[in-house]
Amino acid sequence: MITELLSALRAVPKILDALERIGTVMTAQMAQQRKGEKDEKVDVLIDAARARRKQRLLDSEAERLRRDSDTPPNGNGGGDSDG
Repeated sequence: MITELLSALRAVPKILDALERIGTVMTAQMAQQRKGEKDEKVDVLIDAARARRKQRLLDSEAERLRRDSDTPPNGNGGGDSDG
C-alpha cells in the first residue's frame, strides 16, 4: 500500500503539468474566440459607417439636384433662343 501511495505521489507533478497545459490551451482558445467576436463587431460597425456615409452622399446629391431644379435658369427664362 505504501508503494502505491508513493507511485501516486510521484505522478502528481506530471498531472499538475498536464492540467497547466490544458489551462493554457483553454485560455488561448477563449482569447481567440473573444478576438473573433470583437473583429466581427468592428466589421459590422465599419459596414454601418460606410452605409451611413453613402446615404449622406446620396442625400446631399439629391438635395443639390433639387436645389438646381428649383433655380430659374439664367438668360431669357429658359425659352428658345431663336427670337
